[in-house]
Amino acid sequence: DNLTVQHVLNIVRQGLEEDNKWEHFRLYFKKRLTEVLGNSFMCGVDAMGKSFFINVFSSDMKNILIEMVTLKDIAAYTVAGHISKDEHIDSLAIPKSLCEDVRNYIGCTR
Repeated sequence: DNLTVQHVLNIVRQGLEEDNKWEHFRLYFKKRLTEVLGNSFMCGVDAMGKSFFINVFSSDMKNILIEMVTLKDIAAYTVAGHISKDEHIDSLAIPKSLCEDVRNYIGCTR
């Protein structure tokens, strides 16, 4: 559900703010996922180059897959942190192709 996805994205945000090195982030993410969502979830956090692939598995067979690619996703995440409303995105001086990426992070940066 959307609330669970927002919880997972918030854990990702907090983990990257604390330390974006793979091993530390992986341990932080697994610990916080259990604290926030309980034991009904499992996860895998893999590093491939400068990207993170995060897969969260729930007991009801639904999955959340997140791919964090450093430059594009971190830039979109950073921009979203400075915007309070979705409708402000269109007034930004950024390529239109990035607007949807910024929209994806609105609400999970606070």
